[in-house]
Amino acid sequence: MIAGELDIAAAQQEALARAWPLPAVATDITAAHGRVLAEAPRARWDLPGADVATMDGWALRSVDLTAQGPRVRLRRRGESAAGHPYGELLGEGEALRISTGAVLPPGADAVVAQEDCAVQGEQLEVDLERVGAFGPGHFVRAAGSDVAAGATLLPAGALLGPGELALLAGCGHSLVHVHRAPRVAILCTGDELVPVGAWPQRGQVVSANGLMLAWQARAAGAEVVDLGIARDEPGELRLAIERGTGEDIDVLVTCGGISVGDHDLVLPTLIGLGATLVFRRVRLRPGRPTTLLELARAGSSPIPVFALPGNPASAHVAFELFVRPMLRRFSGHVRWQRPQQQVVLTQACSRDPRRAHVIRAAIVGDRATPLPDQTSGALRSIAGHDALIELAPGTGPAEAGTSATALLLGGP
Repeated sequence: MIAGELDIAAAQQEALARAWPLPAVATDITAAHGRVLAEAPRARWDLPGADVATMDGWALRSVDLTAQGPRVRLRRRGESAAGHPYGELLGEGEALRISTGAVLPPGADAVVAQEDCAVQGEQLEVDLERVGAFGPGHFVRAAGSDVAAGATLLPAGALLGPGELALLAGCGHSLVHVHRAPRVAILCTGDELVPVGAWPQRGQVVSANGLMLAWQARAAGAEVVDLGIARDEPGELRLAIERGTGEDIDVLVTCGGISVGDHDLVLPTLIGLGATLVFRRVRLRPGRPTTLLELARAGSSPIPVFALPGNPASAHVAFELFVRPMLRRFSGHVRWQRPQQQVVLTQACSRDPRRAHVIRAAIVGDRATPLPDQTSGALRSIAGHDALIELAPGTGPAEAGTSATALLLGGP
């Protein structure tokens, strides 16, 4: 265990040190968006597969346009359209109508634009002055000029977006090998919790944190196993944790019951199951009680267990700062960080003299407006923001106009 409270960066590194890209799985390309390649796929054919026209016009032999004079007359042949190539050899002094994307006929090595030509019966008159500089390959995209057969399409570790998926599909791949998505078990604890949809009685609250954390995990690329609610009873809590640390689970996240009160049973229950502490607290507001443990499993690697505080802002911030980076690393992402942006605070915001204060803010351009309520227990303090801003420890507020670095969470 690391002694004392860790700062945010040190706690992140402890989390990342316990994550590695998960094994590869074959995935249909239609379901691979946002995943990370576990191998470097190669092109199965040339792209394009043949010489094709890049302009509507006429395919011909470039040598036939070397005659003296401003115009050249050629004999017209048939047509090559996209998807309907012309298979006969184009002979000396002949021209073939061709469409953009259509295959050049055998014998042709260039295309002239249709606006540089005039059709006169069975002949084509080419205006050489309009054509200008001309030679083999004019308005032609050569076979394999985009991708050659056998070429590496993308490196292992590449993130698959729409363009990457189109490239893979266009070069013959319908299945891709990507790193397996991590499976995250989420357990909320506390006698005061009732499920989403239930009407809370006096002293009860809806277990909104479970819903929040599940969507944060999915947004990070994980699969979620919802363990529901465990009461503040050692036996029930132990059974729930055991369900959440099975060999098919990669990370367990608990929420609540991690402080030092008489009813905070999560830490002693985990220790009783054999878990070892990695760190116990972080110099962070909100989220100071955030704890990371490892629990050994027979026949499998140890499972990391994040024990998050029960206040919604604390859980939300701690997940973003520590759990999400681990999940991204498990998914194979090289860049586990959220994008960052330099911003200017539009309002003063309090700082903490002993620990970093991570505020929730809404950003427009380079202006960051802190949410009016930064209370860790207030649900309003995590709704309507799209950035986290870390304010270093200090006395007195960070005044309006202060420059800061914002962690961008993305749109709603």
